[in-house]
This record gives sequence, structure tokens and C-alpha cells, in this order.
Amino acid sequence: MILVGAQICTSDEPVIVIPDTTYKRKDVVAIIREVWPDEYEENALFVAQRESKLNPNVVGGSNDCCVGLFQISYSVHRSWLTNIGVTEPSQLLDPRVNAQAALALFKRNGNSWKPWWTKSWRP
Repeated sequence: MILVGAQICTSDEPVIVIPDTTYKRKDVVAIIREVWPDEYEENALFVAQRESKLNPNVVGGSNDCCVGLFQISYSVHRSWLTNIGVTEPSQLLDPRVNAQAALALFKRNGNSWKPWWTKSWRP
């Protein structure tokens, strides 16, 4: 909260609370393999490894905007995430929900990895 004169300014972004639940790497890999179609799962595993080191509890980026395995920006994608049942950013800390949201984002981009492109990786 920031006080500006007599006005109180707060962020409209919800606070993300990291759960106590931990996942083994093999379980996270199994979830990604279950959610993603076979022809995309190796790239999905690569992206999740690069984005979060396969740790579903990672919150990063400026203002903690990017959440979970695939580092999905809740504030950017909020409008369509609600259509798949994600109404709070903390839901993206669930590895299955995050993998499903990442697959939906992939499909929304025409089966493209563009949301995760880097200078050196553009399959």
C-alpha cells in the first residue's frame, strides 16, 4: 500500500501465497506428459525446465507477474484464463492447472511456442 496525500493506493493484483505442497521432479514431468499431446511434450518439458526448473511454486517477473511451471502472466491472460476456470493467480501454482493453461495458451497462439520464444529458441 502506498499513501499519496490523503489517498490510499493499492495494487489491484491479488497476493500470491506459495503453498506448502511440494512436488517431485518425476511427478511434474508425468503431469506435463499427461496434459500435453505426445508431439509437443518434449518442447513443453524444455519450456517448463527453462522457465521454472520444473518447480511449480516459482513466482517471478516484475511484480510477481509470472506464475508456475510455464511462468504464465496472470495479469496479461486473465480474460481468457477465467474461461478455463482460473480465477486467481494462485491456481496457476498447481502444476496440472498450469500445464493445462500453458497448453491453452499454446493453442490460442495457433499451436505456436511464440509466448515462450527467446532469441536462441524458436521451434
